[in-house]
Amino acid sequence: GMSLSQSVNVVKKYDKEYKAYDLAVKFYKNNLKSELGLKAREYLINRNINEDIIKEFDIGLSLNDNNLSKLLISKEFDENMLVNIGLLNKGQTLYDLFRNRIMFPIHNSNGEAVGFSARIYNNEVDSKYINTKETYIFKKGEILFNYHRAILEAKKQKYIILCEGQMDAIRIYASGIKNVCATMGTALTNYHVNLIKKLNIKVILNMDSDAAGIKATLQNGELLSKNNIDVKVI
Repeated sequence: GMSLSQSVNVVKKYDKEYKAYDLAVKFYKNNLKSELGLKAREYLINRNINEDIIKEFDIGLSLNDNNLSKLLISKEFDENMLVNIGLLNKGQTLYDLFRNRIMFPIHNSNGEAVGFSARIYNNEVDSKYINTKETYIFKKGEILFNYHRAILEAKKQKYIILCEGQMDAIRIYASGIKNVCATMGTALTNYHVNLIKKLNIKVILNMDSDAAGIKATLQNGELLSKNNIDVKVI
């Protein structure tokens, strides 16, 4: 098998990237807790996302400043790396990519934050959500939102609920059903299927009820069935 030192190297491959994201998550969380986060907290509470869920999902807030950039540069992270992983942007100067949005971290299957879904909450002009672009650590076809949190409960209950949006997953989780994850609107991939296969459990599909959702239900159902995974539909 693998020697210990080898396995440690595998985990540490994107160590700097994961550290930068970890810091960004903490930074945004502090923003949400601050006085400037009051309106965003109200918005969340009004949508039944209480303090416990805010904490559990590491929900945060980006402000209209470049303080994340300043923090990360002061910690001597590489500028190009920070741009490449989708935290900062570069024009005349470096600036924060996300502004004035509620920040939902997206984790890989090992539980490292690798991206964000960011939602407006105080003005309706911008697009509702913007997500981190695809990067070498954030590949949508390899990530099921909430998978790392859902695993234990899914094994216990012998099934996992699969929905489309991460907000759906958060709402279901908040209602006490913790064995839930989301495809974040992308088609289910073979990589996703293998993540589920590993758990050796049933899948319950809970896609949106619009035309696209019905299509997704059929496609996902077929792909899972082909892989000998027992599928039911809500």
